[in-house]
Amino acid sequence: MSVPPHIATFIFRAVYGISFAMEKPQIRFIEAIPYEKDGKELVILRDTEGIAREALAVSRDVAFMISLMDGTNTLQDIQTAFMRASGQTVYMEQIEGLVKALDQNLFLYNDRYTAHVKALYDDYDRLPVRPAYLAGKSYSASRIDLLSFLSGMFNGHAHAADAPGDISGILAPHIDYSRGALVYRAIYPYLKDAPKPLLVIFGTCHHPTQGLWSISLKDFATPLETVPVGPGLKELIRANSFLSRYIEEWPHRNEHSIELQLPLIQFMMQGDFEILPILTGSMHEFIEGSKSIDDDDEVRQLTESLKHVLDTYGKPYCIIAGADLAHIGAQFGDRYALDAVTLEGSRKKDELLLGHVRNVDADAFFREIKEEGDRRRICGLTPIFFQLKLLKGSRADIVDYHQWTDGQSSVSFAGGFFCRK
Repeated sequence: MSVPPHIATFIFRAVYGISFAMEKPQIRFIEAIPYEKDGKELVILRDTEGIAREALAVSRDVAFMISLMDGTNTLQDIQTAFMRASGQTVYMEQIEGLVKALDQNLFLYNDRYTAHVKALYDDYDRLPVRPAYLAGKSYSASRIDLLSFLSGMFNGHAHAADAPGDISGILAPHIDYSRGALVYRAIYPYLKDAPKPLLVIFGTCHHPTQGLWSISLKDFATPLETVPVGPGLKELIRANSFLSRYIEEWPHRNEHSIELQLPLIQFMMQGDFEILPILTGSMHEFIEGSKSIDDDDEVRQLTESLKHVLDTYGKPYCIIAGADLAHIGAQFGDRYALDAVTLEGSRKKDELLLGHVRNVDADAFFREIKEEGDRRRICGLTPIFFQLKLLKGSRADIVDYHQWTDGQSSVSFAGGFFCRK
């Protein structure tokens, strides 16, 4: 099995034994989170793809030096640029030591990283079932303990108010259970009295993908049981000339936005069910204007092809989006104060977005975010957009909304349901 193009593209030579001064290190796409400890300003470097399992804490000076490692600068270039910008002396041995540490932790694009990823990719490709990546991390790996936790989360909230029709969709967060519990328990009981044999689950992919969709045809394991993708549905997607191009398993390996929905669904659903997991990529080409959402053939064909497959498959289905809203504050790179006025302003903008969800208007939802330049980083943009496209003609309501904040950063999210008119 060959390595996907977006991984193979980044191969470059990094051969030990050759002087580090001859190399041009290239940092991978990583998350940089400001952090303060004992009065010192640090930056936490975290690999969102989960290839590097350990995060690194570095000073702001070191973080700046790492930012210069773009694959074009030699170590001499980095040394010169750093000393010009900071006025501080940095020795070549220090830069070489930093590059070695980054390489050992798989934070650099080089042959060592590529070989490691290829081995992981091939191993994952051979698995018939996606393992529960977050079990033992974000929730208990023990079936009994997980059921106990979910019982506590939904205690007294196991039944929802009567919906005004047949449930056709659910909008849920994908934030961790501890922060999202209030909204999760407000929305998921709507599934209990409206079971569907097929759940199409859209989730945000938090790292780069090859296309707008990454469809998984693997069954998904949880500590409760394994949830299947129906064999007949797999055949229909593989046979569809358009959707078959979007079968991409690798992005699902450690992505949380779909996985976190499954134990909640399993706890609520009364009968057996199948899933179709679809991770969605970035729409920033549309936000920035290099592509037009109104004229894009990919958006139209994705929507129409999936509708055709689902209609052919014939099982009643529900479309779920695991999607958060705004991400603002220091953790996400904002330099403004996260005060009550800022939070209220963000809440009002969220309400405009949720108004378009209530109207099941995908295009208006997208335009609202585009007009804002997506400055609040609506990470649920793509899954919600396609959910609204596929559920056009339904009616919807928002049952809960929450802004989580620690005083420096904030994430907002909502729970809603869709009904066929």
